[in-house]
Amino acid sequence: MIAVLCALLSGGLFHLSQGLSDAWYLAWLAPAPVLFLGYGAAPRWQLVLASLVAYAMGQIYLVQCYAPIFPPPVLALFLLTLAPLLLLFPLAILFARFAYRHLPPLASLFAFPACWTAMEFLVGLVSPHGSYGALAYSQMSAPIVIQSASLFGMYAVSFLICLFANAVAMALQRRKGSLAAASLGVAICAANVAFGAARLQAPPGETIRVAALSDVLVMASAFKADTLDSAVGVSSTYAAAVRAAAAGGARIVATPEGGVLSKRPWDARVLAPLAAAARQTHVQIVAGVDERAPQGDIAIRFAPDGATQRYDKRHLMPLIESQYTPGTATGLLGNGLAMTICKDMDFPRTIRGDAQSGIRLMIVPSSDLVHDGWTHGRLALMRGVENGFAVLRAANQGLLTASDAQGRILARKTARPRDGMSSLVADLPLGPGPTLYTRIGDIFAWLCLVFALAALAFAWRRAAKP
Repeated sequence: MIAVLCALLSGGLFHLSQGLSDAWYLAWLAPAPVLFLGYGAAPRWQLVLASLVAYAMGQIYLVQCYAPIFPPPVLALFLLTLAPLLLLFPLAILFARFAYRHLPPLASLFAFPACWTAMEFLVGLVSPHGSYGALAYSQMSAPIVIQSASLFGMYAVSFLICLFANAVAMALQRRKGSLAAASLGVAICAANVAFGAARLQAPPGETIRVAALSDVLVMASAFKADTLDSAVGVSSTYAAAVRAAAAGGARIVATPEGGVLSKRPWDARVLAPLAAAARQTHVQIVAGVDERAPQGDIAIRFAPDGATQRYDKRHLMPLIESQYTPGTATGLLGNGLAMTICKDMDFPRTIRGDAQSGIRLMIVPSSDLVHDGWTHGRLALMRGVENGFAVLRAANQGLLTASDAQGRILARKTARPRDGMSSLVADLPLGPGPTLYTRIGDIFAWLCLVFALAALAFAWRRAAKP
């Protein structure tokens, strides 16, 4: 019975904190019940099953988000590509149990967080979804606890969540030395909050008025018609909205991923309204364009001087975007500005490579799938915290957001299909630019891997002694 209770409690906490409820604070306790079970006398099979059930419950939000959108075969394949973490979580709990039984309390305190952090990191290196699903993203509604990402990346946040949960589990077991070790874990987490509070007090940088636009209705109509006139109608609609935003003081405007439809022979006419709006209003526009012939998922920057710059999306959604060819070039625009597209923001290494050039504002045409607006959009916010830049994100069927370099959302609006043109205008402070993480990369995550392997080797050696 205790195994069932621990599984359900952990699963509920994972689901509420990672999913649509956005109860971020519960993530700090989510692993604790199954860790507590592991540190007791439960049989190994019960521990594995309880851990598997707990983590699977936490991922129910994926079905809630995508079942209404994807047909069952596509949904199944999508969930399968996210399965590695589900299978690795029981291994991490078994590792924590092994370390708890054969290592001193201080070493076992760090064993589980180091192991899980390393697993998240390694999966993120090879997954077609990048870092999607990492525990750290559950904290984006609480900027005070995520500022350590500017030092060591998002995996430092995952580490701290696991550290706190492990400290709680160890304290509840009341093993000799565990309470002292647990107190150290809590103290480290408290220091993280203090650092976050201090970083949030930093004075804002230069502020620029920005706008994000999205009109799902006009886009859907043009996609269905698939004619030159309908495509020109879409770009003209956005050009009019750009002029309205410029009249309100906006200097940079973003439109959604694939929000404008074009074909190579149509480009001159389709793009002309946006180019004219940029010249006449002295606004920089970053427009998401779906090219149908040849096929491409691209963004185009229209500068006030008439110059244009193309960017091809580098990370494509498996199955859904297989018709496109991924790009290879960055979207650097100069003067601290850059553009990228939607899923590219799920890949920390890709964006960190761009950020080394000194990005202060990232402009992100995006496309959400109605229900996943926040669960997916928060990945983009984390990239800003990691690398010291503000984020302007315009999404179809999801969220329009303007967030600062500390991950605080300064303006947010839901783009609903029935609303026609949705417009968000905000005064957005530019970020300070490259952080410590931008400079040193994933050293912390690699150190977690080294520590976990060393702990395993040492615990194995002690277990083998007669």
